[in-house]
Amino acid sequence: MKPIKTNKLSNPAEFIKLMVIIFVLVSVFLFSQGLSQTQIIVNVVVLLILFIGLQLTFVILYKKGVRTLAFWILIILLLLGMSLAGAIWYFSKYGITFQL
Repeated sequence: MKPIKTNKLSNPAEFIKLMVIIFVLVSVFLFSQGLSQTQIIVNVVVLLILFIGLQLTFVILYKKGVRTLAFWILIILLLLGMSLAGAIWYFSKYGITFQL
């Protein structure tokens, strides 16, 4: 009998390694050029959206339950994303600029 070939991504540890590699590569790409204050904010938003997407894929792909750390990290990321979107909307609507 031939052994059954398994996909490396069927192991959650392999997918987590892939998530880290993707996140690091995108971070290096986004922050490798000269950055203005606005560009830094846009890059952080892009990284947040990427991380939410990767975390959602992990939770769905491996059918993690509600009691797992991965699920609660996803919920926290979604809440953080919604609050960031609300803050950006508020600041853009009233013309308030970020002062660092």
